[in-house]
Amino acid sequence: MNNPSQIPSSLKLETNIINYLGLLLLIVFTVFLSNIWRFQEVLHWLGQSILLWSLVMCRTSKILDQNRYSVHEAIYPNLGWANRLTLLRGFFIAVTGGFIFHPNLDEKILLIPALSYFIAAIIDRIDGYIARLTKHESLLGTELDIESDALGLLIAPLLAVWIGQIHWSYLSVSLAYYLFQWGLYWRSARNKPVYQLPSNMSRRAVAGFQMGFLSVVLWPILAPPATMIAGLAFMLPLLVGFVMDWFTVSGKIKLDDLHTRNFLNQLNKATHLVILPMLRILITLLLCLSLIRINSFPLMNNGLSLINIPLLLSLLSSALMISLGINGRFFAIILSCLLCWHFLSYEMQFLDGILLVSVIWVMQFGTGKFSLSIRDDNWVNRYDGA
Repeated sequence: MNNPSQIPSSLKLETNIINYLGLLLLIVFTVFLSNIWRFQEVLHWLGQSILLWSLVMCRTSKILDQNRYSVHEAIYPNLGWANRLTLLRGFFIAVTGGFIFHPNLDEKILLIPALSYFIAAIIDRIDGYIARLTKHESLLGTELDIESDALGLLIAPLLAVWIGQIHWSYLSVSLAYYLFQWGLYWRSARNKPVYQLPSNMSRRAVAGFQMGFLSVVLWPILAPPATMIAGLAFMLPLLVGFVMDWFTVSGKIKLDDLHTRNFLNQLNKATHLVILPMLRILITLLLCLSLIRINSFPLMNNGLSLINIPLLLSLLSSALMISLGINGRFFAIILSCLLCWHFLSYEMQFLDGILLVSVIWVMQFGTGKFSLSIRDDNWVNRYDGA
C-alpha cells in the first residue's frame, strides 16, 4: 500500500470538505429539530450524530490509500460518485443513530430516523452500480460498503429495540459481523490458517433483506408482536450463515473435501425440491385457517365490512401467487407487509406466527422447484452493491 504522503492532495482535500460539510449539515439540522423537540433532546441527538459521523470519516481517512482499482494501480485523485454516495449513506446512518437512547420519541419524531435509514438503504442498492457505471470501482468502495453495512446493522437494530419494535435478541445480528472480524484477527494474530470464503449470492441476499426489514420496521406504522416475529424470521438465517462462514474460514468445514461438498449439495437439493415447495403449500393453508379463525372469511361472515374486502383479496391473491411459484419472492414481500398490517387489528396466534415466518423465508430463499416463474430471483440476486 502507498504511504499516506503519497495520497493525492486533491483526495485529502475532498475528504476534509465532505467531513466539514457533514458536520455543518448536522448543526443546521439541529435548528429544524429544535422547533419540534426539546432543546436538551436535540443536543443529545447532535452529540451522538456527530460522534457517529466522525467515526465514519475517521475510518475513511485511514484507508484513503485504498482508493484505487487494485493494489497495483495508482490512487484515484478523487473519491468518485460511488464513494461519495457511500459516505452519504454513512451520514444518514449517523442521523439515524442520533435518536437512540432518547426517552421522548413520539411518532412524529420517529418519522425522521425511519426516513433517514430508508434513504441509506436505497443508496446501498445503487452505489455499486454507480461505481461500475462511472468506471470508478475501488478497494476503498468495497471496504466502505462493508463497514457501512455493519454500522447500519448496529444502529438500526439498537433503535428498533429501543422503541420496542423488535426483540433484544436481534442485536445478535449486530454483534455477528464484529465477532466474525475479531475471530479472523484472533486467528491471524496466532498464525492460525484463515481459509478463503467463497462468494455466495444468497449470503448477500439475506444481508440485503436485513436492511430492507429494518428500513420498514422503524416506521411507526407496524407494531409487535408481528414485528417481533418478523425479526426472528430474518435473524435466524443470517446467524446460521455467519456460523457456517466461520466454520469455513476456520477450516472446520473443508469445501475441497468430496464428502462435505456432496453433503452441502444434497442439502441444497432438499431445500429446493422439498422444503421450499412445502413452505408454499403451508402458507396457503395457514392463511386460510387464520382467516377462518378470526371470522374474516366471507363464507363465515355475511356481515363482512367492505373495508376488509380489498385486504382480504390481496392476502388471498398473494398467497395464491406464492403457492403457484409465480414471482413468489415478490409476492412474499407484499404478503408479509399485508400480514403485519392485518395483525394490527387481530390478535396473533401461534399458527399466525408460523405463517409469517414461512412467508419471510420464502421471500429470502425463493419458491424452489415446481415454480411457474422465478424472474424475481434475478432482481434479488442481482449484484448492485459496491
